[in-house]
Amino acid sequence: MSPNTKPKTALEVVAAIIVKNGKILITQRPEGKKQENFWEFPGGKIEKDEPAKEALKRELKEELGIEIVVGELVAEVLHQYDWGKVNILAYLCQWTDGGLQHLEVKDHRWVEPKELGNHNILAADAPIIKKLQQMNFS
Repeated sequence: MSPNTKPKTALEVVAAIIVKNGKILITQRPEGKKQENFWEFPGGKIEKDEPAKEALKRELKEELGIEIVVGELVAEVLHQYDWGKVNILAYLCQWTDGGLQHLEVKDHRWVEPKELGNHNILAADAPIIKKLQQMNFS
């Protein structure tokens, strides 16, 4: 690497872990987007100079039309895809307002933690799933 070449930094993203009646919300990526049709925890990219929790609130409003309160950090994952690195900050969140809409997602499901692995979920979310399966949501 030449001294003028900057190493590529990871794409910074946030993910919401929303629990309702012991089940966790996952959303399906829309067609035409990178990794289309895969399932993931709702969220998205952090904009330049945007606090992570604010980014998560904005993303859920844009994608699902809902308001949330962002709680504690559950997991941080650095994952290398063939297209680059992604750093995910996953927070426990509470859905406080709004009717869930598919604004920027193809579909959604409420899934028991033990069933998360049965879905075609993004590889970067695997460590988050493992952590969630060790937690008690009942």
